[in-house]
Amino acid sequence: MATRPRGSETRGSAEATDLCQVRAVHPEQVEAVRQSLLPLESAMRTAALFAVLNDPTRLQVLFALLHAPAGELCVCDLAAGLGRDDTTISHQLRVLRTQGIVSMRKVGRVVYYRLVDDHVRQLLELGLAHASEPAGGSPGTLSKVEVSA
Repeated sequence: MATRPRGSETRGSAEATDLCQVRAVHPEQVEAVRQSLLPLESAMRTAALFAVLNDPTRLQVLFALLHAPAGELCVCDLAAGLGRDDTTISHQLRVLRTQGIVSMRKVGRVVYYRLVDDHVRQLLELGLAHASEPAGGSPGTLSKVEVSA
């Protein structure tokens, strides 16, 4: 293990608490990280998935589909249920379909959407459960998180 003390850089107090007080590299830990490194292509696909989910309207659409009694909803029912216009919901569904999160089927002039699989259902359920946990506050309190694009 190689160690050296950190310099007395001038950092904000929040940033300083996020760093080790001493730089200590543990070769066996570094090797474990390298062995389990997520390939860049997988990281990019996963980041794109989470980027698509980073929209309150799309999440409301997905949760409506998650709880749809028949497992699917038409655009008109989704729009009416969410209090939005059909074109807004249709646009969000197109984005979700492009990313492979929802699928559609046409019956005459009516278009129905559903979640593509159980992975999406589990992701939504786990995301909601995690967001409902306290993060240094009371349940249901969301802390502001900065996300860089």
